[in-house]
Amino acid sequence: MGLTGEGEGRPPVKVGVPVGDVTAGILAATGALAAYIERLRTGLGQYVDTSLLEASLIHTYWPAAMAFATGECAGPMGSAHPVAAPYQAFPTADGWINVGAMSEPTWRGTAQALDMPWIADDERFSTNAARMRNRKELVELMTAVLRMRSTDHWVAAFERTGVPAGPVKTIKQALEDPQTQARDMVIHVDHPVAGEMQALGLPIKFSHGNGMTRRGAPLYGEHTREVLQAAGFGNDEIETLAQANVVHLHAAA
Repeated sequence: MGLTGEGEGRPPVKVGVPVGDVTAGILAATGALAAYIERLRTGLGQYVDTSLLEASLIHTYWPAAMAFATGECAGPMGSAHPVAAPYQAFPTADGWINVGAMSEPTWRGTAQALDMPWIADDERFSTNAARMRNRKELVELMTAVLRMRSTDHWVAAFERTGVPAGPVKTIKQALEDPQTQARDMVIHVDHPVAGEMQALGLPIKFSHGNGMTRRGAPLYGEHTREVLQAAGFGNDEIETLAQANVVHLHAAA
């Protein structure tokens, strides 16, 4: 939260999604896979440990590197970038657009897309270091122009000049985006209680095997018996584990 928000003097802002929680799960799964590979090689098992603290800290790779190198702490910058400009969200006539000019070619492409060729060689903005020093003035100049036309107009203009840019979308717009649909990131699943419903798809695609699920989120203990049977446990053993409260078996309706 010390890195997120609109700047000095403004209240801390949390990230819009639970980054630490989700990342901890991903790290735990990755660690388990790594430990399994090690067991296949050596025959030795091991304890895998991570936490919400580590899962959160790992996302500070850039601010942490800057702190290690300079002893200074980065603060909130809104949507701006700590080492490049212009690299942030700008308002348009009907929404917002993210523009990312990280290099000399993309900076010159930005000037071309804005129909402001003179700005590329203006001494205030001719280098990235100069643009960082004069970022406030640069943002004001760009904002005045970008507010004149729609987001779609500017996305097309930046695309023609090779500048990374894209609209700031709502979650609903992002889910309905053609690329989201093309990547099977919105799927229909059958849930045992809720029936057919939409869910997010698997973000990893495989060339072989089934990387897609059609099951809804499982009920507590719904697949315990199935998983244990696949691991070689017999029904009597599974019932014994359940009676001892080692595992939980979902009671069929």
